[in-house]
Amino acid sequence: MDKTTEVVAQDSKELQGQWSREQVELIKSTVALGATDNELKLFLYTAKRTGLDPLTKQIHFVKRQGRVAIQTGIDGYRAIAERSKTLAGIDDAVYEVESETGKPKKASVTVYRLVDGQRVGFTASARWSEYAPQGNQAFMWNKMPFLMLGKCAEALALRKAFPNDLTGIYTDEEMHQAGVSDEIKVEEPKKFHQPDIKTSISAKVLVLRSEANKDNIHAIVKELTGLELVAENYEEINSRLALKVSEVKETKNNG
Repeated sequence: MDKTTEVVAQDSKELQGQWSREQVELIKSTVALGATDNELKLFLYTAKRTGLDPLTKQIHFVKRQGRVAIQTGIDGYRAIAERSKTLAGIDDAVYEVESETGKPKKASVTVYRLVDGQRVGFTASARWSEYAPQGNQAFMWNKMPFLMLGKCAEALALRKAFPNDLTGIYTDEEMHQAGVSDEIKVEEPKKFHQPDIKTSISAKVLVLRSEANKDNIHAIVKELTGLELVAENYEEINSRLALKVSEVKETKNNG
């Protein structure tokens, strides 16, 4: 078991009651690949809160450019709303169609919820220009444009009707063209950035010693800098290695 799995499995009694160590290991190595400690805990907390099962892919962990998005399908949204016992119906999508292309320009959906015994409608609209993706993601949108845009409108309406239940989770269809601004940035404590510093150390070592690898990097760092490869020395090691790299490059240029 790696450090992240152990931290998550032991850190929260609440999570321990929900997930075994074996399940956490499986989730981290498949569904939440690349998640840090905090990101994995956030993902498992969201899965527990929404009642969606990551092991059956009802809920997904997606990481782009260092940012996290927790996603589900429209069926996951419907399941969460249904479990509230207050979902009171969903209208079919109503479309505005672009006359030149025949594709939907806008889709609107109304979701009904019982509020204090009254059936209240929550309507939301999704526009093609804001949600339709380009490139590889566009296949289903070109094949079934009304269905895909309708799903986005329904997701918006469901989130408007059930904000407490659906906060922090988006549908797959909504995220096809979403930028990183729509994703969740999980701030990690400084100690979780140490592997990035170590990667920088490794890169500098590779410049200086082509035989460097994961098995002997500790010995090579000690030889090159006189310091042990431990967390408290990372910054100083990087500085010393950067100086050596500059010296090597300057020697090669002069030679």
